[in-house]
Amino acid sequence: MSEKDKQKVWIKFIIYTLVVGGIVAAFSVMSDHLPLVTSMTTPELMVSYVAIMLNSLPGWFIMAMFVGYVFGTRTRQAACFGSLYIISSITMYFVIGHFYNDQPDSVVWSLKDIIYIFITWYGASVVGGIVGGIVGFLFIKKPVVLVTLPAGLLLQLFLNGTRGWSDILGMAQSVTYCLIIISVFIYFFRLKTIKNKKVKHFA
Repeated sequence: MSEKDKQKVWIKFIIYTLVVGGIVAAFSVMSDHLPLVTSMTTPELMVSYVAIMLNSLPGWFIMAMFVGYVFGTRTRQAACFGSLYIISSITMYFVIGHFYNDQPDSVVWSLKDIIYIFITWYGASVVGGIVGGIVGFLFIKKPVVLVTLPAGLLLQLFLNGTRGWSDILGMAQSVTYCLIIISVFIYFFRLKTIKNKKVKHFA
């Protein structure tokens, strides 16, 4: 790949990160300030569903996978793009969230609290972005890496526990996770079936 082509990839990645990452960050902040489910209209429920899906660990991981799949040309670059996208989105999330802060002015975060939040959020974001970017890139040649997605979704369902089924939005999110898990295993089954047919054809 020439230097000019590399520059084009970076420009497209930056534009994508600013636009899509900004939208995801805005929806994520929205999911932190949702009204009571019982008071929502149908359109509000739909928007809220999108918001809580985007503002979830699987949601962020899938976005990092997509970045690695679309923009990565090698493993290291996919990992870099994945982590940069997540870090940028998290940063925009903090910035946008600052203007929606509903805590009283008397609440003051200590330096220790701020450091802890940034280490946990950005630390997890870097790791998730790297893994997601690599998985998205490797998926092109090694679809088996997609198994990390249902594994992460099962973990999220376990962490949510009964709370994930306590209201209509939680149920919608949990059902979506279950459908994605089933879809991935159906995809693996189809791949195996196609592979077996090819082996029999050339036998």
